[in-house]
Amino acid sequence: MIKITHLSKLVLLSSLAFNLSALTLDEAIATTLNNSTDLKKISMNVDAAKSDVKEKKSANFGRVDLLASYTHYNIARTLVPLTPLSITPTIATTQDMMVAGVAYNVELFSGMATTRSIEIAALQKELAKNLQKLTKEQLIYNVKTLYVNILALKAQGEAQSLYAKALQELHKDILLRVKLGNAAKLDELKSSADLNRALSKLQEINSNIEILKATLASVMMVDTISDLEPISIDVSTINLDKESYTQELMQTTKIKVAELDVKKKEKLKEKATALYYPKISFNAYYGQNAGINDDSNPNSGDFENQEIWQAEVDLKWNILDFGKTSSLNQKSKIAQMQSRLDKMKTERDLQRSLTEALSKIELSIKSYESAQSELSLMEETQKIEQLRYDNGASDINDLLYAKARYQLARSSFINAKYNYKNAKNYLEYLLEKGQK
Repeated sequence: MIKITHLSKLVLLSSLAFNLSALTLDEAIATTLNNSTDLKKISMNVDAAKSDVKEKKSANFGRVDLLASYTHYNIARTLVPLTPLSITPTIATTQDMMVAGVAYNVELFSGMATTRSIEIAALQKELAKNLQKLTKEQLIYNVKTLYVNILALKAQGEAQSLYAKALQELHKDILLRVKLGNAAKLDELKSSADLNRALSKLQEINSNIEILKATLASVMMVDTISDLEPISIDVSTINLDKESYTQELMQTTKIKVAELDVKKKEKLKEKATALYYPKISFNAYYGQNAGINDDSNPNSGDFENQEIWQAEVDLKWNILDFGKTSSLNQKSKIAQMQSRLDKMKTERDLQRSLTEALSKIELSIKSYESAQSELSLMEETQKIEQLRYDNGASDINDLLYAKARYQLARSSFINAKYNYKNAKNYLEYLLEKGQK
């Protein structure tokens, strides 16, 4: 009895605090999106993909390198390669050669491999952006589900608390009846057993609330969360025609991700095909070779330098690699076919999920209407059984059974209402309307 009294005070105090510092659903979503490490990692992937696109595009312009080296030879060398006729005793020769220069290299033709690399990087960037959106949708749906489930349990707890309080009052009345000799000791034992069961159920509900609140806090990346602001739930019939949602479903990010993956695999296949073509590149170099004339040179000890430059066009065409290129192409074809199959599977899974979502909404509406009727009936039945028991027309079993049936009807009514909300949230998640 004392537990119930303290519980009532606790409910009252929490209700007062509830209005002062309650967490709203929008606040929970905003905090989750701001703190989520998964979302931050996905955002980094987007930035990395953007950098990758820039990197691939820069390959079209080649590269400029600053070169420098120092080499010691066992015998003297000329500063630059010379033909035999141009070699004279006064030509600079050194055993310690220093080189400094600038080189420029660019690929002129790669069988479109460079172009395909740029296109693949661009597709990867789009994939990263869409995966970021999907991650947000998933986080929002997770928060909504936890939030609604906590509110549902809170409503269950409040109903169970009232039920336990009613059983407590009944138990008090039975104790008085037993004392006056108007009721049997067995009635006292039965009411006490039902009261204990109600208290145990209440404790279970409160424990589940704490577990879900801890889970929500973990998703939000915070230590604890306050009480939750209630949400209005209007259980009403909505459009449940699957065809009207199908076209919208096929425009979702999940489908776009599957389509982008197909395009990416197509480009990878084209890039693999480029291995059959020759590679043509242009290379240029300008620099200075310098060194101190060795002892055998007439100008021994003098520091001399020589300008050197060159420009060349290279062609490289692989004509035999013992099946390596063919194997790479075969693997790219298989990957392309797999991506198409994955896209088909994604479409089928979404269609199945849409059917499931609409069925859940329809079932929750019917369950709500049924529970509403059952609740009205059980409320009247409980009143009648209470009146009959007070007048001695029935025993304690009938009254306790009526109260239990009434509590069960209340639980079913609460569950149906919040199940409807969860079902609608699931439909919004499929259609990716969580961020709107």
